[in-house]
Amino acid sequence: MEADDDRQMAGFKDFYQFSAPTRVIAGRDLLDSVGFEFAKEGASRVLLVTDGGIRATGLVERVLAGVTDSGLEVAAIFDAVPQDSDGAAVASIAELARETGADSFLALGGGSVIDSAKVANLLFTHGGEARDWEGYYGLPRADDGAGRALELAPLAAIPTTAGTGSEVSFAAVIKDRDAQLKYQIGDFPLIPRLAILDPASTATLPQAIAAATGMDALTHAIEGYVSRDWNAHTDAYALHALRLIRANLERAVHGGDETARGNMLIAASLAIVPTTSGALGIAHSLSHPCGAIYNVPHGVANAINLPVTIEYNAAGGEDIAARYRDVAELLGVEPRGEVGHALAERVRELVGSLGLPTRLSQVGVPEAGIPQLVEGAMGDACTLVNPRVPSAEDLAELYRQAL
Repeated sequence: MEADDDRQMAGFKDFYQFSAPTRVIAGRDLLDSVGFEFAKEGASRVLLVTDGGIRATGLVERVLAGVTDSGLEVAAIFDAVPQDSDGAAVASIAELARETGADSFLALGGGSVIDSAKVANLLFTHGGEARDWEGYYGLPRADDGAGRALELAPLAAIPTTAGTGSEVSFAAVIKDRDAQLKYQIGDFPLIPRLAILDPASTATLPQAIAAATGMDALTHAIEGYVSRDWNAHTDAYALHALRLIRANLERAVHGGDETARGNMLIAASLAIVPTTSGALGIAHSLSHPCGAIYNVPHGVANAINLPVTIEYNAAGGEDIAARYRDVAELLGVEPRGEVGHALAERVRELVGSLGLPTRLSQVGVPEAGIPQLVEGAMGDACTLVNPRVPSAEDLAELYRQAL
């Protein structure tokens, strides 16, 4: 037993922290009572944040009715969030909130919309520009920085994709278009106070986006479980997310039935929770620069990069491979040899069955771009918690394998 306690991926850890404070309500017909639920979190005059695609589906009108029927006011609607959150968008949202007297934010959309609302709330409350707040645990705190982090305005999130899990996470990813990079802001006050998981919100989700965002959720669950920052609490979330994804992802994408879509919303919200402890890995490190430089959708980039990182990490030691065996078992994989290869092949089969690209070259990433991609991946915070420590050449080779 003492030997096990010394292993990187097992035993009793010297330290970890865990927090999952979002009040989650899940079920059918919840959009009609948004205002009733949000009022419990202190909202009164709401700024709705969404994008043009969601606006065109008619979902905004249903949510607005759910807000006003309960007596809350709608201060304004911001419906111009871009595919990737950026500093200009969040600044505009914060300014609109100030101009219209909003006291709360309601995000209706995918990860970019929710991340935009999070950072806009930060700017609305504390000022500055988005890039000023880059990093983790840097928000203002009481007692000269030694006390509790100061609260932001009430934020509720209604995800329209089952992937990012941003509705319950402590982080936001923002794009700096001039610098061609994505950076992260993470701290506990960014976590939405309320998340509403209603399958009606994903009823009009295009199949390709359902597939890509579902692969994002799968990546979160796998990386969260094998990260060097694993812990007993996050293990529980990651493993049950894997069970739900195995049972529901393909059904949600190909059949679109309500039960599968609802279960995928829950799976995505479970899978992201390990990131509150920083638990991700180099699939995300490889994917972030692909999106920042070549505009590859995040879920698509993860779907392509996840298999090569599984094979690389699983070869890093028996304790790491043991974690991947747990994942393989939950996904119905029976390795006949190296677990990394067997699991990676299963993921590639799943990506193909969902109709997603399987190579970076298919989505516009050239071999000549690898040096710039590696620079971004090496500097990504997710690299620090990967179970195996990669060199720049390791990352370059992984990009080459994914091409």
